[in-house]
Amino acid sequence: NRCDRPVSHRGAENPLNLYEYKQRLLAEYKPQPGIRGTIGIPLGLGMYELLPFWYAFFTKLGFSVVTSGPSSRELYLEGQSTIPSDTVCYPAKLLHGHIHRLSRMAVNAVFFPCLTYNVDEGLGDNHYNCPVVAYYPEVIAGNCPEVQQTKFIYDYVGLHRPKDFTKKIFTILRSYFPDITKGEVKEATDAAYAEYAHHMSLIRKEGERIIDQARAEGRRIIVLAGRPYHVDPEVNHGIDHLITRHGAAVVTEDSISNRVQKFPTSVLNQWTYHSRLYAAAKYCTTQKDMDLVQLVSFGCGVDAITTDETREILQRGNKLYTQLKIDEITNLGAVNIRLRSLFAALDERDEAAAEKAE
Repeated sequence: NRCDRPVSHRGAENPLNLYEYKQRLLAEYKPQPGIRGTIGIPLGLGMYELLPFWYAFFTKLGFSVVTSGPSSRELYLEGQSTIPSDTVCYPAKLLHGHIHRLSRMAVNAVFFPCLTYNVDEGLGDNHYNCPVVAYYPEVIAGNCPEVQQTKFIYDYVGLHRPKDFTKKIFTILRSYFPDITKGEVKEATDAAYAEYAHHMSLIRKEGERIIDQARAEGRRIIVLAGRPYHVDPEVNHGIDHLITRHGAAVVTEDSISNRVQKFPTSVLNQWTYHSRLYAAAKYCTTQKDMDLVQLVSFGCGVDAITTDETREILQRGNKLYTQLKIDEITNLGAVNIRLRSLFAALDERDEAAAEKAE
């Protein structure tokens, strides 16, 4: 039962899998010819969500924007020698491989800023990034010799206040590219916020389509909830495909979190990603055919808090809570047993409810 061979092969694209859709959206951000040179962006951690923003920003400024591409086991091993702590989460460890890959590409600068704050979606008491997402560029700067060979832009910026962002990013970029003007930065900023808003609207629209189609076909809907970088196939190891093979549809927490108004929680709700998670859990409790499975990275300190709160929200709404911990281990046999148990329990509950109604 621990062998995952029968279930881990990749099939055709699934129209009821929002993870696949998000991967396709990110793959569409291909480099355009740029008169100012090439900017390299590591595709990991917070950049999994903010790539549309930074891609539009730098493309508008006349740069060609390239990413380090999708993660892989080989990429992880390439950067393994510069990882200072083995206790950090796997998505953070992968960043070292992404930086190593960018160092071998013809880029004029690597852009990976420190972001204390995330976008304010009005769902929490504050809108921080977790410490690893916010400050891992500092770790990269101190441990990866590759960044000494090029411009490594890892200054502190914030997207939560657009006016302040424009002033701050202009000051930062002028120190690296003196010919950039304030007017250009203002236009690029407007384009970046518009692209980010468009990207998020596409995700929510596709999430709505998947939910509608799943209901029309009588399928269960699983909110595979975590962080934006859990969409990375190397991080989630194809768990989304496992769920769809069980006949369920897969959506993400950020595709439904906007359907809930801010509500009180038992913990301090101060991180944007976590606020979405709690909102998605709350929304699940109002939908009969929707259940939540939470992805948690080994080594994630703040998820010690989120798991308890998410469980509490779901149990108050008479929903089952399922948590899947993931790291660099790729065997999905145990995960599949967990999912089979979940679906069996849901079927049993539905049958009991039907008998009671009769």
